[in-house]
Amino acid sequence: MSEQSAQNQDKFIVRLPDGLRDRVRLAAESNHRSMNAEVVALLEENYPTPVPENISDPAARMLFWLAKRIRRRSPKPGSPRDKQAALYERIAGDISERMKDIGE
Repeated sequence: MSEQSAQNQDKFIVRLPDGLRDRVRLAAESNHRSMNAEVVALLEENYPTPVPENISDPAARMLFWLAKRIRRRSPKPGSPRDKQAALYERIAGDISERMKDIGE
């Protein structure tokens, strides 16, 4: 997740079935998060950043592995651990893309 102000982040309006908003609110309270952070955490958990299939570079593989381990503990969106995982993923993706350019 990149560091952006709230005004510059993507917005998505969702219509919730009756009762779902209350369930999200209760889950957010029990996890000490805002409702928005709770929904983002659930979406991140169910739709993780895709990892390229063929990662040949050992550094990129290691960074993706570290990010996966951090994400397994479900860090709060925007927390230092979440930012660390996102940074590892960005760097690993960059390494993978640059290695493709070198290989061509």
